[in-house]
Formats: sequence, structure tokens, C-alpha cells
Amino acid sequence: MIALTFEQLLDGHEKAIITGYRLLMAAMSLVGEFPEVSLGIAELGQEEIGKSLSFLAAFGFDSHKPTWSWFWSAWRNHQLKAHRAYLYELIYPHRIETLDRDGSRLPAPSVRAKIKQEKEYSFYVNFDAASGTFKSPVDAIDLVETANRVLTLLYLASTARSVRLALDEQEKPFGYVAFSEIALRICSENLFQEDMPSLFKEFEARSTKHGKLISSLRNRLEDGRIQIEALLNEKGQGSHPSSRPDYP
Repeated sequence: MIALTFEQLLDGHEKAIITGYRLLMAAMSLVGEFPEVSLGIAELGQEEIGKSLSFLAAFGFDSHKPTWSWFWSAWRNHQLKAHRAYLYELIYPHRIETLDRDGSRLPAPSVRAKIKQEKEYSFYVNFDAASGTFKSPVDAIDLVETANRVLTLLYLASTARSVRLALDEQEKPFGYVAFSEIALRICSENLFQEDMPSLFKEFEARSTKHGKLISSLRNRLEDGRIQIEALLNEKGQGSHPSSRPDYP
């Protein structure tokens, strides 16, 4: 397996987030007129955001250890990358939930059996064996499903960007290498949101540098929340964030 240098990881991490954001912007611009195309693009954007978390976890890898197989095994696993993006909720549990047509909240996970199917139904004509008919993307995708994916990508990408900005404010390579421990635990352990306050508290207490990193992260995450709420108010969208978290 190829072992990457700090500089290579830094470059890849930045490009994954930028690409995820560009796909988000493209999806948002198409959601009204071409919702089926917007859904597929947003799903691809979520994969890139998930990939950025893999990069974060890898900053602590030793070039002489076989841990790089963990990183590369996820590189082309589309299902894993899309689901890994959801793990950013452990860093900041601020979620935008879409209202379904009946007024109920539509959960963030995909309404399809596998999230990667969103782009398959968005871009291709498929055959429905049950009805014996072909279905175009226009027939298969509705606006509610698209809005759910686009808004999910919006808050996940915001958290990923906030983490990046906070780490860039720290000494290099300290910030990225130190935070990689948290990222790897999030990706590889069965953690829950109720576990995170104590995890961040222990991390923050290790040194002045660790405390500064978490303080910067809090500020950047709050900035991201404010920007999202301003955007939603501007667009006239309703959002249902979780209660104000007390971490990181």
C-alpha cells in the first residue's frame, strides 16, 4: 500500500472538501429545474466529504505500518464514503431535517436501500421489473428526496470545512496529527453522540495546544452554523437543528 506524506494528505484533504463544496453548489443551482440531476450530484458531493474524513484519520499513520490498507480500502468504496460523511455529526450534531409532503420530518439517511443508488436513479433510465416498464430519472426522483440530500450535504460539508479552518489555525503538523486520533476513532469505533463530550474534554485537557485547537474548532463550527441559518433564511427554507450542543 502507498504511504502518503503529510503534504500529500494536506493537499488531498483540501481538494476533497473543495470538490464536495463545488458539487454542493452545482446541486443547489439545479434543484429547482432538474431535481433528478441535483440528487445525483449531491450524492457524489457527500462521497467527497466522507473521503475528507478518511484523510483526517490518516494524518496520524506511520509510513512503516500497514495501516494504509485501511485508507486505500475505502478509496473506491462509494457506499462507505457516503456513509462516512454522516460521522461528521459526531463532531457537531447540528442537523438540517427536511419536511416531507405530509409535514413529517424526513431523516437524513437515504430513502433508498443504498445511498449510492441515488446517483444510479438520477442519471440512468432503469427497468422496473414489478411494473414491466422503464423509468427515467424524472419519473424516479421527486423534489423532496432531492431537497433532503442537498440539505444533508450542506450541513455535513459545513462541518468538514469548519474542521479544516480550525486545523489550519494551528501549528503544522501538530493540529492535523493530533486531531487524526479523534477522526480515526470516529471512523473505526462504535461511538455515539453521548460519548463525544468526554472525548473532547479529555483531548482538550492534554496541553495548551490541544485546548487551543478545540477552542478554535468551537468558534469555526459556530460560524458555520450561523452561515447556514442565514442561507436558509435567505432561501426561505425551514430547518430543524438539534439543540445547541455543548461540544466540542
